[in-house]
Amino acid sequence: MAMVFADPEMLDRLAKSLDSKAGAIPQLKSRASTLDAGGLVAGLPAIASWLGDTAKDLRRRAGILRSPSESPFDTLAAFGLPPGVAGDPNAGKKLQTDLKALLEEQKNGTPQQRAQAVKDYFAKLSPAQQAALAAEDPLLVGNLDGVPVNVRFAANRLTIQAEYTKEAAYLATLKPTDGAYKRTKERVDTLRSFMNPRVKTVLDPNTGQKIKVEVPRQFLVFDPNFGSTADPKSSPFPDGRIAEVVGDLENADNVAFRVPGITNRLDNFNGFSSGGYQLVADENGVEQPGTAVVSWLGYDTPELGDSVDPAKAFAGGAALNAFRQGISVNLKPNAGLDIFAHSYGTLVTSKALQAGLTNVDNVTFMGSPGLGPNINSVADFKMPNTKFFAMRAPGDWVSYTQGHGKDPADFKDITRLATDGASGHSQYYDGKTGSLANMQRIFFGGDAKPLTFTHTSLDDEQIGAAEAREMVGFLHSKVPPEIVVKMGGDLDAAVQAHFAGRTGVKDLLLEVHSVLGKYNMLDRVPPDEMFGKINDLAGNVAYKQTYKAVKDKGAPDFVAAAAGKAAELASEKLLGAVTWPVVKLLEVDRIANDAKQFGEIIDRGTAEIGGHVRELGTELGREGAQIYNDTKELSEGLFKDGGKVVLELGDTVIRPWNAGQNAADIWKIGDDAKDKIFAKVPDIAGGLNDVKNTVVDKGGDIARSAAETGGKALDKGIDIGKGVVKFFGG
Repeated sequence: MAMVFADPEMLDRLAKSLDSKAGAIPQLKSRASTLDAGGLVAGLPAIASWLGDTAKDLRRRAGILRSPSESPFDTLAAFGLPPGVAGDPNAGKKLQTDLKALLEEQKNGTPQQRAQAVKDYFAKLSPAQQAALAAEDPLLVGNLDGVPVNVRFAANRLTIQAEYTKEAAYLATLKPTDGAYKRTKERVDTLRSFMNPRVKTVLDPNTGQKIKVEVPRQFLVFDPNFGSTADPKSSPFPDGRIAEVVGDLENADNVAFRVPGITNRLDNFNGFSSGGYQLVADENGVEQPGTAVVSWLGYDTPELGDSVDPAKAFAGGAALNAFRQGISVNLKPNAGLDIFAHSYGTLVTSKALQAGLTNVDNVTFMGSPGLGPNINSVADFKMPNTKFFAMRAPGDWVSYTQGHGKDPADFKDITRLATDGASGHSQYYDGKTGSLANMQRIFFGGDAKPLTFTHTSLDDEQIGAAEAREMVGFLHSKVPPEIVVKMGGDLDAAVQAHFAGRTGVKDLLLEVHSVLGKYNMLDRVPPDEMFGKINDLAGNVAYKQTYKAVKDKGAPDFVAAAAGKAAELASEKLLGAVTWPVVKLLEVDRIANDAKQFGEIIDRGTAEIGGHVRELGTELGREGAQIYNDTKELSEGLFKDGGKVVLELGDTVIRPWNAGQNAADIWKIGDDAKDKIFAKVPDIAGGLNDVKNTVVDKGGDIARSAAETGGKALDKGIDIGKGVVKFFGG
């Protein structure tokens, strides 16, 4: 192993073993005395004392490891920084203000421009000022490209310490039976391991012999609050963003980025980062000078359900591109850069390359589900100065299925590397494998050990792989990508609950059944077509397996082919008989699901039409009331004006000498009445027009809803009819 973490449990076990040995010494001494051999064991009490003292010291060390705690001064000193600016307790805050102002000025710059500005700023600071700034705002400084890497390491160590304290306190409130206990404990244990030293193997410069030394772990990125929360019921904390460095990044001649796939989070980061330690160490476990590996978990990885969605690959690709451009200012100008991407990480890397990540020497794809539907060859990247490699280990079903496009291992213009000793999806970094050896040959450079290659077909690697790929292609042809993404999103919570142990297989299957029904999968992929395809592919597998078995026994080709054909026919006949009732049950399920959806369509349509009718009544009531009020107001006004005219005429009869004044008053009353009419009649006319428009609009909504409901109901009725015909006619 290239990496060893100090493990408190291991130290406790060793202490227990030493105590046991010490406890056996008095009995051994007693037996020696019985045999008159006491002089031969005179030194045993001293050994017992040493064993006891050593066991006590081991337990003390285990306690320290379980509760790592150090002052900020110790953290800064671990990475070569002084404790701060003496005599100025506010130095860090002033520098923080300056740094944020600089970032605001650079907010529209490229990642490399911003990083260069940050680098120039830090170059003007003394080590004490750099330390003060890291202590003041460790989350900002620790994740900011352009900051000297040792300052970032120290700042992130401070953040890790604070996060460990917070999450350990939360863990203390949980019981082992709580749903959030297991993953939270794993996360707290991981945070603790980040603060514990690691043991690495190097060559003694004086003797040339291998020696082991303890060194602090180096985190270039650490943000525990980044990303989504994979399963809130298993842990309330976000997945996190982390990058760990092995080696001297700023002085390395060869730098590698490792990009992971799905289900990678803070709580299981050590499982991913261990591959970086394997990569940087030679076959003797000695970490190679002049190299640095960055295990980059800098994006929000998908879980199982949303792994079918490329959205996080687009976001991750943009983040990887920005990280590469930003960190470039901290690397040697002529440092080589290689990317080793695994699983969904190959899709992330593909998106980064398409987004402008061009300054890369070598790219290696491992266990790829595809690089996107638009990438079918290396030439599609338009990067003639970059070498591309691919690996596909036997039994790697992620590559076989091609969930996100063509497997790069099948590109005609890529160099496909051997993976001897690795199998499945997760052994590419295992020691003594051809896959790790080839990665190291790419990374270390030189021609001392040439690369090894392979050109195996799917059938060479795993009989059934070609058929699995064909089956996935068949399903892709039936189900649009956007539906696949929606189904994956809907299923993710159920899958998380199952793997967390909260639900059983039955609950998971019921949820799968519900989601399949929701997206009409039995209409998109009729049961007879699906099982017909399965039977055909199973026949192919039976033929290949039998042919190979007979051929391996030395039979001639025509005998093996005949045996294979017989096995194929037998398989198809047997599976046809076995799957017939399954097909019929699924057809009944299809009819039931369609009938359920038919009822839901009618219910939704009725509710929607009823809503429109209620809205129509409400609108007409409101508009009718307004028309009534306007008409009433006009009538009352005209009635009052008419009464005034009668009074003026009566006054004229009684007092003829006022006839002139009364005539003027009557004329004014008439003008007022005319004004009232001109003011209110348009309101009344407008109200009547609103009524007309409301009737037209809402009537149109009612008609559209009725037509849409009728159309959907008709389509679903046709589906039901087809299902019935299929059931009785199939």
